[in-house]
Amino acid sequence: MKEIGTKIQQARLEKGIQLDEIVHHTHIQLGHLQKIENGQFDFLPRPYVAAFIKTFAQYVGLNGESLIQRWREQEAAEAEARRLQQQTQEAARPKELERSLTAPVIKLKPKSLATPEATAIPLPVPYLKEIGIALGIILVMAALVFLMSGDSDNEPEQTQQPADNGAQTVKAEDPKQMTERAFEEISQQAQQTAEVKPEPPTPTATNLTLQAQFENQTSMLVVTDGRDTTSTIYKAGATQTYQAKEKFNLRIRTGGSVTLLLAGKNLGKFGQPGKVVVLTITGAGVTEQRAFTPQSPKPPSALPLDTLSIRRPRRLN
Repeated sequence: MKEIGTKIQQARLEKGIQLDEIVHHTHIQLGHLQKIENGQFDFLPRPYVAAFIKTFAQYVGLNGESLIQRWREQEAAEAEARRLQQQTQEAARPKELERSLTAPVIKLKPKSLATPEATAIPLPVPYLKEIGIALGIILVMAALVFLMSGDSDNEPEQTQQPADNGAQTVKAEDPKQMTERAFEEISQQAQQTAEVKPEPPTPTATNLTLQAQFENQTSMLVVTDGRDTTSTIYKAGATQTYQAKEKFNLRIRTGGSVTLLLAGKNLGKFGQPGKVVVLTITGAGVTEQRAFTPQSPKPPSALPLDTLSIRRPRRLN
């Protein structure tokens, strides 16, 4: 990858061409040209990168087609090397697993605690006495807590009578009315949900790249997406790249001859002597083509003498 960019950079430096000059004539961004010289070709999809490499190489006097072919061969070789490396790693995994499964297992025998050398150590009598006293105190406290909780549970519960302050009692609602009201609420929610219309999906913008190769001096007007207009006289052998989202409208003036490539695909040669060619190009290719003979402007005719008003001089009295 790096070899292609280095070759283009060396050819440019030998001819003394600056990157700004190439940007002005090819309309390729400066960052894209720098990445191509550095061997970085992943900044755009492959068709656009191939078109930029070809245009850049032809401008500095190299064969763009051979460089693109070499770039594709290097990509294929790198992909094949990655595939072989992955296959090697996948083949090594079963061997590692088999090695781990066949590893010897070392069994450890637990050491018996009941050895003949072990002797029972009798606890001193004062320790047992203190433990018994502590257990007796705990049992007495538990009994007292149980008796106190039982007395509190046996107390009569005091019932509170609600005071009758003349307040109106609320009657229970009829189940049939509750069902009807719930059905009406569900119907209203369904109508509100149906009235909400989903927003239409936003169309995805697609970029079109058109490359023009001029065989002779040609005057051409280009309108991209019906807004941006470019009208230039191109020299023979020049190459120009245009960008659009939807379509191009081209007007090739008389005597011009230009080859058009859409995303690297050759659309053909256009231009007729003595006629103006009008083209409309979209992502599908050339959708409209027509040619007409321009009318030469007529020179202004001289006014007849009878239309001129001539004033006679007045006589002096």
